[in-house]
Amino acid sequence: MPENHFDTDAEPRVTTSRPAPDMAIASEAGEVIGHMLGDGRSVIDPTATIWTAEAAEDLRSRIGDNPILGADQRQWDKFDQQLEGASQEVVLLAAELVFLREHPLSSARPQTRRAHVEGVLAHLRSPVTIPEPMSAWLARPAGTAGFEGGMGYNGALWRHIIWAATFVRHWNGLAETEREAARADPWELQRVMLASGSDRPDIRNALQFLARPDTFEPISSAPMKSRIRDGLADRIGGATGNDPASIDRDLLAIRSSLTVEVEGPFHFWTPAVAQLWDPSRAEPTSTDTGTADLGDPRPRHYWLYSPGAQASEWERFSSEGIMAIGWDELDDLNTYPSREAIRQALDPEGTGGSLRNDVLAVWQFQHDIAEGDIVFAKRGRKEILGRGEVTSAARFEPDRGSYIHVRSVEWTHTGSWEHPGNAALKTLTDITPYQDYVEQLEALVTGEDEPALPATTVPLPQYDRAAFLREVYLPEERYERLRSLLARKKNVILAGPPGVGKTFAAKRLAYSIMGEKDPSRVQMVQFHQSYSYEDFMMGYRPTETGGFVLAEGPFYRFCEEARADDADRPYFFIVDEINRGNISKIFGELLMLIEADKRGHDLRLLYKNETFSVPSNVHIIGMMNTADRSLAVLDYALRRRFGFFEMGPGFDSEGFTRWQQDAGSPSLDSVVAAVVDLNKAIAADPALGQGFAIGHSYLSRPPAGDSEETWLHSVVEDELIPLLDEYWFDEPATAEEWAVRLRAALI
Repeated sequence: MPENHFDTDAEPRVTTSRPAPDMAIASEAGEVIGHMLGDGRSVIDPTATIWTAEAAEDLRSRIGDNPILGADQRQWDKFDQQLEGASQEVVLLAAELVFLREHPLSSARPQTRRAHVEGVLAHLRSPVTIPEPMSAWLARPAGTAGFEGGMGYNGALWRHIIWAATFVRHWNGLAETEREAARADPWELQRVMLASGSDRPDIRNALQFLARPDTFEPISSAPMKSRIRDGLADRIGGATGNDPASIDRDLLAIRSSLTVEVEGPFHFWTPAVAQLWDPSRAEPTSTDTGTADLGDPRPRHYWLYSPGAQASEWERFSSEGIMAIGWDELDDLNTYPSREAIRQALDPEGTGGSLRNDVLAVWQFQHDIAEGDIVFAKRGRKEILGRGEVTSAARFEPDRGSYIHVRSVEWTHTGSWEHPGNAALKTLTDITPYQDYVEQLEALVTGEDEPALPATTVPLPQYDRAAFLREVYLPEERYERLRSLLARKKNVILAGPPGVGKTFAAKRLAYSIMGEKDPSRVQMVQFHQSYSYEDFMMGYRPTETGGFVLAEGPFYRFCEEARADDADRPYFFIVDEINRGNISKIFGELLMLIEADKRGHDLRLLYKNETFSVPSNVHIIGMMNTADRSLAVLDYALRRRFGFFEMGPGFDSEGFTRWQQDAGSPSLDSVVAAVVDLNKAIAADPALGQGFAIGHSYLSRPPAGDSEETWLHSVVEDELIPLLDEYWFDEPATAEEWAVRLRAALI
């Protein structure tokens, strides 16, 4: 075999192992790259020559020599300013580089990719229309091919344009023999890219893939490439080096070796392959694009719905097995990307009316209702007409003439029932949060005294220790200690400074012990200074008629649900801010009953002539913020009944390190290093200590849509610096010193 263990006989297998959609987008972008590396012509305007050293240097200097720093503007707004007055060639060059940058992004929506290209082209003095076939390329649906760029890629527009323009300038300075060699040999093309100037691996990796998808993987992150290679290097006799070329050659050799055992096309994040280099993915919780699913299963929702004004359409809808809403002036609801777009469509004259309820009903009908949800049809405020289960997604049926926005519903019950009290007047109301009300309606219509309310409408995802360690930045040995503590004491308190993920960890701990994400066996409340036994356990509540009724609190109901289930199925009651409440006032006689050795023991309740015990399968997880100066020392009675588990920043954990590597962001790395140093100073300060450290959650997974620059600036300026001002309120010089260091880390 030749160098790097690549089997030349395997080349046909390697080619067929690459997913067709990835090869297709590379072929599309290849037409642009062909001109970049060839005759220099524009694809958008074939009469223009744009891939020149002069145009590239003009574009580079507009950004590199005129940086617009700060987070008060979006990166695209800054780019607009930098392109003002640019020549036709420079604008076209910028537009085609933006196309190449965004074409391989899997999650980018087609309308977003097109809007970015059109936004650049708007700077042309003579407007042009994006030609076919580029227009068709831009219409590719999201999620069908390519890679997830991540925070570092998505927020680095200006860095990508600078690198790409520098490469184009360098390319045009090569002798034709060198260019011809690079066009023929992918490794020579990579060498030229690396020699063009200061490397920017993510955009280089993207262009390498688009230029030679037969050789390079659709992976932009250099740390991710290294991690995959290292995890599979034993299949090719070991890694050959850590420079970009060695890593890419090793990945090609690894792909060749995998074709023998993996059937059909695959990515390195295809579950069957991913678990080979990352054992924690053995039970996949990711999409094909490699994005972790960190959310909980969506619970079943319950809706109150009016089938036309005063239920005028009820007979027709119930007989057809549908529910539908009006607002027939609207087009297919899928075409409106936001609530504001719906509001503008409903108010074309721009009267300024909020139309809040109308917009909400339309949006919820299209986006929030899900198959398996329960709908109660009503007439006015006093009558329930039916109950049904939603069985389809929303669809647009303009041929109906009216009520053209439709969903299928299996109407399980029809009739007439007097509504308890007054129903909401809105067309559509999500009543899921009002569990007492939902149970009243279920009992009213179905006739069941204690109706079961299924929590989810889909199979529950599996969840285990490996999944916990992927998502919660806690070392494995500490997870085992925490799990053991909860099993022994039945009650634990997660104590730690702000931002260490206590709430997130509590739910994931519960799921990992269950073995699945079952939200029906997890409930959360938050204590505060006014929270009482009546809120928590049971007490008398006023009624609409001026009387009082005995109402059961969340903990009583939760214990009864757990008692009715198999004793071996664990339930978890989570209390946020547990040290903010008056513990004796809230728990009352429960302070004895929650003890591990008192489970199953009965005591007579304060408000009810019955005995009560806390089932053995109920576990209580509390959270306590150690940096809150306003709180008194925790009740000693509670301390004896709970195990205490200290949670600290997880910057050095395997999970956070993996996330940081995958992000591939030098700015993030710099800020993390500064915060680690800051935490050492906080821990050494006798007035603060480790309980005031900055948690890793501040620097974990930015909100979707935020660029790296915007997100990091906001974290530093709007979260960390104000927190330091509070910590060192009596030492402003110290707070300012660290504010300067954090700001410097952003540059």
